[in-house]
Amino acid sequence: MDTAQVWSFKVKGKDGVANCIWDLCYSPDGSQLIVASGNLNLKGHKDTVYCVAYAHDSSIFASGSSDKCVIIWKSSTLEGLLKYVHNESIQCLEFNPVAVLLASTGSTDFGFWTMDQKSVVKTKISARPTCCSWKSDGQLLAIGLYNGVISIRNKETEEVVKIERPGNPVIWHLKWNPSKNDHGEILAVVDWNQKLSFYQLCGRQTGKDYILGYDPCNITWFGNKYESLAICGSNKMCQLYNNEGVRLACINKQQSWIWCCCTRNGYNQIVVGCQDGTLETVQLILDPVYTFYKDRYAYRESLTDVVVQHLITEQKARIKCRDYVKKISLFKNLLAIQLSEKILIYESSSDDMKDMHYRICAKLLQQIHCHYLLIITNHLIICQNNCLSCINFKGIKEREWIVDSPVNCFRIIGGLPNKEGLLLGLKDGQVVQIILDNTFPIYLTKVMNEVYSMDMSRNRDKLAIVDNNKTMSVYSLEKQEILFQEPNVFSISWSTTNNELLAYTGNDLLFIKNGQFPSHRQYNKGQILNFTGSIIYCLNENNINHIEISLSPAVYHYLGTGQLNEAYQLACYGLTDQDWKVIGRMALNKLNLKVAKCAYIQLEDILMLTFIQQLEERSKRGEWNNKELLNNSSNISIILGDISAYLGNFNEAVMYYTKSNLNSNKINHKIIDMYTDLRRFNEAHEMIKSNNNNNDNINEHKLLLSKNADWAKSTNEHRTAAKMYIDAGEYMKAIELSDLHGWTDILLDISRRLDKTDHEYLECCARSLTRLGEYAFAADCYAKYGDIENQLNLYIESYNWEEAFSLVEKHHDYTRKVYLPYANWLAENDKFEEAQTAFIKAGLQNEAISVLEQLATCAAKESRFDDAGFYYWKLSVLCLNMLNNETITKTGYQELLDRYDNFQKKADVYYVYNNIHHFLHEPFASHMPETYFNMARYLIHILQFGDIPEVSKAAVLYTLAKHGRALGAYKLTKQIYDRLQTLHMSSKMRDEVDLCSITLNSGPMIDSEEISTMCYRCSATNPLLNSLGNRCINCKEPFLYSFINLEQLPIVEFIPEDNLSYEEVRSYLQKEPPSYKNSMDEDINNVELNNDFSQTLKISHKQENGSLDEDPFMAKLLNSDLISESYSPVQLDIATLEAISFNEVIIVNNPPLKPRYYKSVLPDVSITQCTVCHKLFYTDDYELVSLQQGRCPYCHTMKE
Repeated sequence: MDTAQVWSFKVKGKDGVANCIWDLCYSPDGSQLIVASGNLNLKGHKDTVYCVAYAHDSSIFASGSSDKCVIIWKSSTLEGLLKYVHNESIQCLEFNPVAVLLASTGSTDFGFWTMDQKSVVKTKISARPTCCSWKSDGQLLAIGLYNGVISIRNKETEEVVKIERPGNPVIWHLKWNPSKNDHGEILAVVDWNQKLSFYQLCGRQTGKDYILGYDPCNITWFGNKYESLAICGSNKMCQLYNNEGVRLACINKQQSWIWCCCTRNGYNQIVVGCQDGTLETVQLILDPVYTFYKDRYAYRESLTDVVVQHLITEQKARIKCRDYVKKISLFKNLLAIQLSEKILIYESSSDDMKDMHYRICAKLLQQIHCHYLLIITNHLIICQNNCLSCINFKGIKEREWIVDSPVNCFRIIGGLPNKEGLLLGLKDGQVVQIILDNTFPIYLTKVMNEVYSMDMSRNRDKLAIVDNNKTMSVYSLEKQEILFQEPNVFSISWSTTNNELLAYTGNDLLFIKNGQFPSHRQYNKGQILNFTGSIIYCLNENNINHIEISLSPAVYHYLGTGQLNEAYQLACYGLTDQDWKVIGRMALNKLNLKVAKCAYIQLEDILMLTFIQQLEERSKRGEWNNKELLNNSSNISIILGDISAYLGNFNEAVMYYTKSNLNSNKINHKIIDMYTDLRRFNEAHEMIKSNNNNNDNINEHKLLLSKNADWAKSTNEHRTAAKMYIDAGEYMKAIELSDLHGWTDILLDISRRLDKTDHEYLECCARSLTRLGEYAFAADCYAKYGDIENQLNLYIESYNWEEAFSLVEKHHDYTRKVYLPYANWLAENDKFEEAQTAFIKAGLQNEAISVLEQLATCAAKESRFDDAGFYYWKLSVLCLNMLNNETITKTGYQELLDRYDNFQKKADVYYVYNNIHHFLHEPFASHMPETYFNMARYLIHILQFGDIPEVSKAAVLYTLAKHGRALGAYKLTKQIYDRLQTLHMSSKMRDEVDLCSITLNSGPMIDSEEISTMCYRCSATNPLLNSLGNRCINCKEPFLYSFINLEQLPIVEFIPEDNLSYEEVRSYLQKEPPSYKNSMDEDINNVELNNDFSQTLKISHKQENGSLDEDPFMAKLLNSDLISESYSPVQLDIATLEAISFNEVIIVNNPPLKPRYYKSVLPDVSITQCTVCHKLFYTDDYELVSLQQGRCPYCHTMKE
């Protein structure tokens, strides 16, 4: 490492005696140097100034003296701003690096001063401070003490870390690394045990203690990245160490102790202050140390490390040498590093060109002084002035060369092992070549000035030289002449892949020159290291820039002169797709199919590659050859015409075609095809008209129309395209377009042009018209070729049932196909009777039942119980009608009968429950309490044998209890409330039930006799809750109710003798009864009320058994078995039937079920039967409802 003295000065006092330099510091910008030496210049202290410090913004600086004072000075005017004192003399000062905050230490305390602080608060410390240093972020202050302790404190003066040095030596100086990165966490410490140590922020020591061999007085970090440390002391020297404590070099020597040193920011300068008053600044000459070879670049970093970078992969390998690196050299996989007293030789894997793992393969323990160090395969080249020595890796000199002038630059040009070649540029302008196995240098050429840089081309036939005047000269080594010269050139490099390409830089520009063609340029800074392919690597301030250059200008130079092969070779290093297109087109025009094929492979143009392959095959078949190109033969004209057409030069293609001497019709067809492909249909039509063959004209015309239509379609002129397709006879394409856009008129036009044999086209037309809603036209299409099934589908889809029925009348096989969707449509439109008829016509009775059953289920789920009851009644009617089928089996008959009973029961339940639901969910009641009471009793007697979907048993019981209590049925109500406790109810209903249950306990536990139920057959009184349901608990006679208010009807069922038919029974009943009938009526007394709680039907006998014998029905009734376990109606013979008045009989005749006969026991009570649903009603109630609603309340049959 070389140094140079910048200036030197000796500080003396008034008496001429030298003053000791106690401390010094530079301003942050390096423009001022403050020196603490006596008290002369800046008068303010009364005693010796020991320490000085500069603020980070250069606005102020501070000085501390043995007079216990600290003075703050203004740097611009050198005037004192303020003063504060400590208890003892000032030992050290340090400004915070990020804020105006001064730390000052006395012999026993320390304190912090800021601009906005009026007084400085002092903090006592355990021992005498000797030095202090702020961390780079300004958060912590390290203080070195006389007792060997390092105290690290925060801005609040609190101690956060304490470090105790072994042996308690005096901590004479310490310094945080000023770097902002991780190195800023390192604290360098020197003590008077003559040791150097490094500590982390946490207080842990990094590395070991390094023995200095002298008493250190001061330390300062040095370098752009603060990677090294300058230490001065009692050895009268200032020495440089790396950040690991390794001594690198001696910077400065003096005649006395060096008390202090400081680096100047922005300069490689260090100023030292000595005990004898000497003040001296030295410049460290640190030239960049780097080397490169092809794709590898190595440089020195932190003075002791070598970094090798692979230019292509950008991988880096760091080699820590722990010594001052003087020189380095690269060759292939070898690396030579010269240190202070040895040379290390490293190698990487020779098999893997990208391997970056270097291992030591040889050591030369020699201290060699040289200007240049080169490494080749098995040797080192040592260059000192004009002498070059070749030594092997064992340190033995094998050969030596002496040249005429000192070597100024060199270049390794490679070669076989032990025969490598070197280019040497000398200071006298000569360029010589040295070959390792040749003793004599080879003279190549000479320039007028000192050689600055040089390089040899790939084929070693051209040499580029840059002299000291930055003039580049390119020589031809074969002809020994200058090819060209360029001024203002800084660096040069021949391409390693092309012998004609030369890159050079100058004036922040990068130039690329291709042979004798003009050079092209682009902006770039730096020195060229390597030029490979289209990539140039430039060194700019120790950074490698990867520059990808455009070789298009050089390629176009070759193309301009017809050098297609050279242009292609150059293009392989990287061009744009447009450039490749130019190469491919020009190669095709020159019929250079090899280059054209390579160009279009780069473009991945399958079309052109296919065309080139066809040209190659045609050449192999002998259709053309390159010799014909010179003669302009007909074959070549055709080939060139095809090429021009493929390249888009169509007018030129027509010119080539017409120049050929081939058949005119064939040429015309070729031109027509070309015009058609170009969508130039007018020209194509003209060519067709010029053709004399009429048959060919028609076919060509249709083909052209088809292609013209395709083009119109691609340009979104779809209507025009559809009409063209029709004219060309391509009906399917026209149909597809018309269908896409909904053009009904075009579809109709197509259908009219088609014949009945064109099934496919007519079917497509029909489908398109159907989609567009033109069902009539679509049906015409199907009718045109007799497609009955699709016609029917169309009528069904459009609900055109009349047309469908008329067609079915002619084709009976499709009856089911029509009536099934017709039935579904009727059911969806609430026309269930018609739907039933349609299902029956379709032979699908089960489907009819399924549809109605789904409607009923949905109505029940939606709480439309009136509709649900109606639907279930309709279902029962359907099942009943299906029983008339003569083909039904016995099992099927019973299943249908069971379904009829089930549907009838559900119809009754939903009909009645509808009133309960309305009562619970509507604000007003539409019936009397007795009616709701009867309805609830009726329902609960049915639900006790099984649940009905969507019917709430809790709602029924709640209604029964509510009205039962109002009617005096307290016992019943109590039972109902007890049952409700076990059922799920709403919270509101449950609260009401709980309250009523409590209040009910205070009343009587009996039911009123007024609401009791009496059997009109046996006169037995039945309980309100009957375990047998809606029948007598004594005689099992079913109770029949008026289906409006659910009151019990006064009728008794009877059956005729088994051998009597319905007609016979009816005829007997219609006969006039005997005269004693009226007298019997007189003999029978009416009901007499004996008390308020019961009714008794009394029959008085004016004659003993006389009246009873006169009424055969009553006799049969009283003589029947009333207490049998099974129910059996009263059976009447012919005489009894004749004795009954027809007006007192109700016949329920609902075929195919057996007729049921009922005798009214109270003839004065009028009962009406609905002739449709056969439900019984009190006449007055029925007529009132019929007048209100205009229909039967049960079956919804409208009344006239």
